Amino acid sequence: MPISLEVTRYIKTFDSKLDEIIHEDLPLLKDIKKHVIRSGGKRIRPLTHVFLSQLLGYKGKLWQDVGAIAELIHSASLLHDDVVDGALLRRGEPTIGKLHGNKTAILAGDYLLACGIEHLNRLNNPMLMDSFTRVIRDLSVGELIQMEWEKNPKITQKIYDTIIYGKTSSLFGAVAQTAGIISGVSNSKLKDLHTFGITMGNLFQKKDDYIDYFESQDKSGKGRFKDFSNGLFTHPIIILMENSSKSHQKEIIQILSLNQKGKTEEQRILSLLEEYKIQSLIQESLQKDTQILIQFLGQFSDNKIKKLMIERIEGIVK
Repeated sequence: MPISLEVTRYIKTFDSKLDEIIHEDLPLLKDIKKHVIRSGGKRIRPLTHVFLSQLLGYKGKLWQDVGAIAELIHSASLLHDDVVDGALLRRGEPTIGKLHGNKTAILAGDYLLACGIEHLNRLNNPMLMDSFTRVIRDLSVGELIQMEWEKNPKITQKIYDTIIYGKTSSLFGAVAQTAGIISGVSNSKLKDLHTFGITMGNLFQKKDDYIDYFESQDKSGKGRFKDFSNGLFTHPIIILMENSSKSHQKEIIQILSLNQKGKTEEQRILSLLEEYKIQSLIQESLQKDTQILIQFLGQFSDNKIKKLMIERIEGIVK
């Protein structure tokens, strides 16, 4: 089977499992279920889980449940994030908050989490339960820390790393670790898998922040300067602040604090990013993390699943 068809088959399997797990207690929840499945994106988290499970030699079908639970947690976090961020669009489509109101979006996110935890409980595996409940806690903590620091010019790389661990990397760590759990690997291997997932999550989030300044919407599919317009101190700006002169630091803070930012401000911040070669610095860091991930996969025999995994990792930074 061609690789592209293999990926499509896995995604359809996860979508079917999501359809099974999400109940329809109310007509509104039927609409929300359709929204979650239809706007699923690349399903990179459940795909990471199944690919690692296959590489570890797992032969059962539990990956379908675990991958779908991971995607439910991710989808619930997006519903909550969109309310916190005041977002009207997600992947080019109206958000649940836009369609049904923010209160509904919050409760819908809670409902998705409840469906995921209920299904997780039925798997009767304490290690899986522990892994995912930790993620839900980390998501909340990460969001709270971000709300405190996202517009604060005193934010450090360490604080930023704590935020992205909670909001992004913790779940990536869990999908990797749970692949080991269902495959019955040793505790030391579980730690290695968790570290692999964390590194992958960090890579994913830093590239997402990078896109806001360095890639066109046509290439990325994401609106450019969204984080900048909202005055957020994301990875590129933190790196810029760490490398720039005191006078430029003051200027950056002043620009980010403006309620309205136009082409003049966009061009100025791009000029500063170029002056201090921030794009190159971030690209070097992303490539380093990419190589760490690929080196980890070197322990597995060459096959189509390993090739798929490497393609997905390289696809993050392209």
